[in-house]
Amino acid sequence: MLFNTPEFCGFFILSALLTYILNHFYLIRTRNLSLLIISYAFYANLHLYYPILLLYVTVIAYISGRLLTGKPCSSSTRKWITGVSVILSLIPLTTLKYAPAYTDSLWLPVGLSFFTFQALTYTLDVYRNKITNPFSLLDVALFTAFFPTLLSGPIERARNLIPQLQQHFPITWANTIMGAQYFAWGMFKKIVIADRIAEWVDRIYAHGLTESGSTLAITAVLYSIQIYCDFSGYASMAIGCGRMLGIRLMENFNFPYFASSIKDFWRRWHISLTSWFTEYVYISLGGNRVSKIRWVFNISVVFLLSGIWHGATWSFVIWGAIHGVLYLIEHFSNFRDKWGIYRVFVFISVTLAWVFFRIPDTELACSMIAKMFTGPWLPFGIMAYMEQTVLAMCLLTIMFIGVEFALYKQWYSRHWLFQAICFACLLVTTALFAVSSEKFVYFQF
Repeated sequence: MLFNTPEFCGFFILSALLTYILNHFYLIRTRNLSLLIISYAFYANLHLYYPILLLYVTVIAYISGRLLTGKPCSSSTRKWITGVSVILSLIPLTTLKYAPAYTDSLWLPVGLSFFTFQALTYTLDVYRNKITNPFSLLDVALFTAFFPTLLSGPIERARNLIPQLQQHFPITWANTIMGAQYFAWGMFKKIVIADRIAEWVDRIYAHGLTESGSTLAITAVLYSIQIYCDFSGYASMAIGCGRMLGIRLMENFNFPYFASSIKDFWRRWHISLTSWFTEYVYISLGGNRVSKIRWVFNISVVFLLSGIWHGATWSFVIWGAIHGVLYLIEHFSNFRDKWGIYRVFVFISVTLAWVFFRIPDTELACSMIAKMFTGPWLPFGIMAYMEQTVLAMCLLTIMFIGVEFALYKQWYSRHWLFQAICFACLLVTTALFAVSSEKFVYFQF
């Protein structure tokens, strides 16, 4: 029951109606309990054993929070409690995510990385005294399992989401309309753009080095757009679901491909994960309040961990290392982009790094990148595949890039009539050109 399926639409409508009724009568605890049951049912629909892991991570976070806010204890004891809690929380993730690199007997539950990191924010915020009063088990459980963020983020902070869950939800027409717009835009990005491009990318990468350099280069660019639309599409739908329920979730993408530097790219891409590593890893290592050598080490650790978080293959390590090296080069060169040319370099660099993200075989990925630059370069490599579906993909992708640029530049009116027309066009385009896969790219992480 994924966001891009009719089953989810029916599920969400029924869940929202129940939430609206209970919220209207200020039955806060009953409303939250029903949302918790709904969230666990949503997760159990994927596999019956998944909720066991979710409950395990939740209980660890709750108990550690109670211990850290209970009877006063020494600084060393608090560190031990936090350390043990973090290790216990990460055991399922490290076992199920990285053991398959050595054995095929295990598989990764969808969303495990996301709700584990989300639960850890509660433990770590309590340890850092950013949360001074422990929340109830119901609050912690709903925060960890809240179904819009459960499978692929955004990775929320306990101090942001739990206070909202404890209050009467501001369910208004404004929030409902904005939530519907978010959801529709996310659906468009997923099933009109990402899933159409996925058909092309899978087709070309299946042929590997037999394709021309131009075709591989075009495919690399298209994969950059695919993964962005796939992941940001999910994030937009999650934010839309939350907003329709009266919950404000954090933005996870902010036009990353218009970034002026690698540093700017990471301010705009997967914002919830980037800020998580910044707050709970980078700052814990000393941040920038250390020597230059130690700072380089801190930055390198963050980027390598980001790569390893995505998977237990060298391709992901190389992907993280590429971004880390470019980040450090930018910093020490003190480069300033005066004419916007460097934005093109940033996009090309990110696009080439995505090849390692897409191809687990590092040797094959390197060979494909080399062929992009060495040829053979056909004048129009994609023209050989110019059938109707490919032409539709090209036209829709060009249209999407134009809309994204207009949104980035804020070339639009906030008048209700203009927004209503745009919303109607979005729905019609989605209905006419939608194709749909059975999963989101980031579910594997």
